[in-house]
Amino acid sequence: MTDLDIRLNRKFYDKINTLKRRTSEYRSRIVRSKSFLKSASRLSKKDLQLKVQGLKERPTPKEAIFLLRNLLNSGVWIGRSSVKYIHSIVDFTSKGDNEELTPAQRSILKRVQQLNDIDEYDEEEIFKCIYDEMEYSHYYPEHKPLLTVPEIKCTLVLIPGVFNELFSSAAFERAAQHLQDKTGIKYFAPKVNGFKACSHNSKLLKEQIDEYVEKHPNEKLWLICYSKGGLDALHYLKENTELANDKILGISTIASPIMGSDHLNHKVIKFLNNVHNFSDTKMYKLLDNRSDDILAKEFQQSISSTYQRPWLRKNHNELPENLFYTALGFESEWYESHLWMVLTKAIFKSTMKNDGVVDAENSLYPYYFDRGINLGIMRGHHLVGTRSSFFCQEALLESLIIFLHYRGLVS
Repeated sequence: MTDLDIRLNRKFYDKINTLKRRTSEYRSRIVRSKSFLKSASRLSKKDLQLKVQGLKERPTPKEAIFLLRNLLNSGVWIGRSSVKYIHSIVDFTSKGDNEELTPAQRSILKRVQQLNDIDEYDEEEIFKCIYDEMEYSHYYPEHKPLLTVPEIKCTLVLIPGVFNELFSSAAFERAAQHLQDKTGIKYFAPKVNGFKACSHNSKLLKEQIDEYVEKHPNEKLWLICYSKGGLDALHYLKENTELANDKILGISTIASPIMGSDHLNHKVIKFLNNVHNFSDTKMYKLLDNRSDDILAKEFQQSISSTYQRPWLRKNHNELPENLFYTALGFESEWYESHLWMVLTKAIFKSTMKNDGVVDAENSLYPYYFDRGINLGIMRGHHLVGTRSSFFCQEALLESLIIFLHYRGLVS
């Protein structure tokens, strides 16, 4: 056989292998999108049945609003899932991600797997490599990942953020349910008020976590906090150091404005805040007494960078010492974002990288908090934690567990 024959033969088989890989990826996309559509239909039906039953038992305007909210959310979720499913069927040309790992990536994953030290790469690079591997295994189940989710003996505590009341489940609950089904890792989601101050939600967290610890005295907790939930949790930890050092392994913030949000200094917010100049009027007092959620002045003060930055600098040394602290941020272009994030990007324009709500650099721990582990900035908008998001939040929580296990911070 001549060299030309060998080259042609190799080229032929390369094309066959490429076709096989593309076919496998095509099937995987269909299976995943079909599963997502089924999940959207099943959970939406269950939610609507509960809300209809609630309206029958308590025929109040509040219950009617909840039902309308769920109808809207479910309609959008099922609609987007249907489009995604149809697109996966008709699109055979998508190449997907590159399955081939670079020597550096393979080295990182192998050493993480063997729990060997990695000195030449920082935490951000290690975590991103782990996430890329786990994400690929979710998108293409035929791929055998080099890493597996280790067994950990702790309970996840999902702490939601602003406007979580608009959604049917806590942020990243879909991923937590996946972990519970797959590995048996338990979770619970305490109720906080997205419109209230950190001091208010800190007390709510204390009541609910104290109650959970009393019922489950042998369990360790891991706080996974989304958006303003990260600020609420930091305030809670500062006020409850003794219990935290004893019962809580650590806290992981996701898209949390740890250094506050500069958006509250925007001229639109400043204009709206002029309403507080009328605090002595009867109308203001009526609104304030009926529901301080409407005016949200305490919430604005809590999340503002003019308040949160000084608070963290003043109190970071008083946070519990026995815990780990990780932070992860997101960034996205306007065309990559959820519709609501497109609107926020249009209103609150920023020259810095942001996810539509939080500027990326404000979602990481500052240099003076040396216990903080910054895991970097990933591609994604601020609402990737909703259950209808196509973002692979399952891979995100799996990657956090693998990374923290590698660092010896969870067991």
